[in-house]
Amino acid sequence: MMTRRALIGTGAVVVGAGGLLVAAEATGRLDDVADAVGIDPKPQPDPDDTRVLRRAARATAELQAAVAATSAGHPGLDLAAVTAAVGEQLAALGGAEAPAGAAPPADQGAAVDALAQALDIACKDRARDAVTAGSPALVRVLAAMSAGHAQSARVVRSLR
Repeated sequence: MMTRRALIGTGAVVVGAGGLLVAAEATGRLDDVADAVGIDPKPQPDPDDTRVLRRAARATAELQAAVAATSAGHPGLDLAAVTAAVGEQLAALGGAEAPAGAAPPADQGAAVDALAQALDIACKDRARDAVTAGSPALVRVLAAMSAGHAQSARVVRSLR
C-alpha cells in the first residue's frame, strides 16, 4: 500500500513535470527539450499554413480549368507554356479538384483579357498568401507561384 507522503510526492512530481512541458510548449522549446532527452520530435504542420496551402491548391485548380477551357475554346491560342506552368504549380501544391467553371468568352480578345485578369488575380492572391504563410518553404513556393502567374499573364497578353 502506498503511503500518503509517497502519493503526495508523486503527484507533485507529475504536476511539476506537466507544468514544465506546458511552459516549454508555450515558449517554443518543447522540441529542444524532447531532443535533449533523446526523443526524436516529429514536426507538425502549422494549421494556418495547411489552410493557405489548400486555398492555393483550390485556386490553382480553378485557374488550370480556366486555362484549359480557354485553350479548348480558342485553339488558335498557344497556351501550352501557360498550361504547363499552372499544371506544375498545381502538382507542387499536391493537386486539387476544380469545380466546373464558366466557359470563356466567345471573342478571342475577350477570352485573352479574361484569362490574363484571372492570372493577375492569382498572382496577387499568392503574393498575399506568401506574406501570411509561416513556413519558409511554403513562402518560397507561394512567392514563386506569384511570379509564375505574373509571367503567365504577360505571355497571355502577348497573344492578343
